Amino acid sequence: MYPLFETIRYKNGVAENLLFHQQRVDYTLKQLGANISIPLAEHIIAHPDKPNSDNMVYKCRFKYDLTGNALVEFEPYSIKNIDTIAIHDIGQNTYPFKFTDRNWLNEIVSNAGTDEVILTQNGYVKDASYANLVFFDGTHWVTPCQPLLMGTRRAALLKAGIIIEAPIQIKDLNTFIDFKFINAMMLWEESILFQLEKIKGQF
Repeated sequence: MYPLFETIRYKNGVAENLLFHQQRVDYTLKQLGANISIPLAEHIIAHPDKPNSDNMVYKCRFKYDLTGNALVEFEPYSIKNIDTIAIHDIGQNTYPFKFTDRNWLNEIVSNAGTDEVILTQNGYVKDASYANLVFFDGTHWVTPCQPLLMGTRRAALLKAGIIIEAPIQIKDLNTFIDFKFINAMMLWEESILFQLEKIKGQF
């Protein structure tokens, strides 16, 4: 019923980074031909069971469709534990909008036999299954300029000048030192730092 969704970090009664989530919803609706607006803040504020200000981080899952129907859900959030990482080529698959149907992405992770995967396409680094990627070259934090999905945390970090974007090929990975997974649920300082040696296989 709800083919699209946003995952919003919610803490102490505040839906964080909402400007960038709203921009992505507006863009998605326009690109998919829906001439409507869905105000995220109004739906979240009106939710009768939104969490109290208890200093916990919640995942606010905002599901919606192209006619304006929406459903808001909350659940406690904890950062994903990642110990093993593989590289996987996604072929011709795309994920331009945040669809609730993520079966092909979930299957990739399940079949990889690792906790997470770095997705590539035509020799270029794209994303992880649940996050955008940023790589540190000793001076700059660089994110792929054509990710699988334009993330809201990525957008905020680009605007703040904390990260920059550039094309990253698989063969370029050896030029970097560290990398992070970034998504809407993790603040920049909460994103765990990984060394390139953590990636399984050759690149």
